[in-house]
Amino acid sequence: MGLAVFRILAVMAINAGFLFALTLHVQGGLGFTALRAGLTFAPTAVVFGAVGLTWRRWPAAWQRALTPLGFLITMPAVAGVGLAFEGGDRGGAVLYVAYVGVGAGLALAFSPTLTRALATVRPEDAADASGLLSTVAQLGQLLGVAVFGTLFLNRLESLGAPGRIPLRRRFWRACSRWPGRQRWVPCPDWY
Repeated sequence: MGLAVFRILAVMAINAGFLFALTLHVQGGLGFTALRAGLTFAPTAVVFGAVGLTWRRWPAAWQRALTPLGFLITMPAVAGVGLAFEGGDRGGAVLYVAYVGVGAGLALAFSPTLTRALATVRPEDAADASGLLSTVAQLGQLLGVAVFGTLFLNRLESLGAPGRIPLRRRFWRACSRWPGRQRWVPCPDWY
């Protein structure tokens, strides 16, 4: 169960940190309302639920590889979300395709791991195992928001004193800066 605990922690940290930073971006940087921001993430939630409920119907030979496959799908999907927002764009269709990939990848990384971890537990230890895995999922979410949030917000702060550059521009610059890039992506005037 040790590896399963780490995987669940990682999936929940990625999920919570990703959603936290992205919510800050779409609401603070792009000016979306809370409702619009939530609806923007709907494809991720719908696909996460659909994949999480149907993966057991897939061929048994595939099921062992689903967790690593989930992490492999999540990586380019998260990169796709970043690319969809590059240049100040609101994402378009590419964004929603990437959100579908994030939902599918995280569901494949989480659901089979949780199921296999609980399937190996003896009935008399079920309550303890369930409590442990629930706690690990919540701890993963906490760590994800704390780590991603700290990195994200510190990056904003490093762009200058809060009064020198408007928050929207600081936010955009932090989001659009790729490692190794020598210059900033221009920020649109309307932003």
